[in-house]
Amino acid sequence: MQPFLEKLRSLSLPPPPPPPPPPAVIEDLTHKTGNFKQFGIFCNMLESALAQSSESVTLDLLTYADLEALRNRKIGVGPRHPSASKTSPLNSKRYLILIYSVEFDRIHYPLPLPYVGKPDPVVLQKVIRELKQELAMLKAKPGKDFRDVEIRRLREELQRALEEKQLMESVLLNSQEELQVAAKGSGLKEVKILKKVVQTLEEQLAKERAKHQRLAARRLQESRQLADELAEVKAAERSLRIRVKNLTNELALYKKGRQVVLA
Repeated sequence: MQPFLEKLRSLSLPPPPPPPPPPAVIEDLTHKTGNFKQFGIFCNMLESALAQSSESVTLDLLTYADLEALRNRKIGVGPRHPSASKTSPLNSKRYLILIYSVEFDRIHYPLPLPYVGKPDPVVLQKVIRELKQELAMLKAKPGKDFRDVEIRRLREELQRALEEKQLMESVLLNSQEELQVAAKGSGLKEVKILKKVVQTLEEQLAKERAKHQRLAARRLQESRQLADELAEVKAAERSLRIRVKNLTNELALYKKGRQVVLA
């Protein structure tokens, strides 16, 4: 898993990202949308969107023209013909859109991305191919299904151990009740025999309890480890999907802009 994550990090495109904007800038941006969010809440929403852990927050990548068209639709203005030159710096701007969907509305929070120069289509295609290959290998890897089966097996084994423990406790309880009855109506010899039986059962129960506790602790640790590994694989798969989608969109936008320039 570690080499896979290192390779995923190595596929990130340079240069390194600029420092994040101060909280006041983010809060002012949310205020302008009419749906104010505190900086900490906004960061949690962005993290949930990146991890795809909530259906109410999603991400999109838009150009300046796409963003203007979105704004015009929200205020009820029809599409406008762009007056800026095809080589205008605005055409190279990109915005990461955090979309917050509520019951009767969708709020778009546009986050401007720094311009890092025109992407090399050859490099982008190579990265996309490698990411798709990694994603295919990750899906075909049998470890994921094996972990699911192993977790189910451990849970079933733990359940059987619990049932055995309950059975031993029931037998011991019945023996104690029989001993009490025998002590009232039977002779001393029978009482001694029953006491010996109860003592033996108590010793067996103590051994079973200790065995069960060790087994439960070991199975719980193994189950947690497998669950952590499974969660890590799923998170890596989500990151790959987002990466492929973003790079595919960027490549499509670059090809679209290149065709316009050639025309």
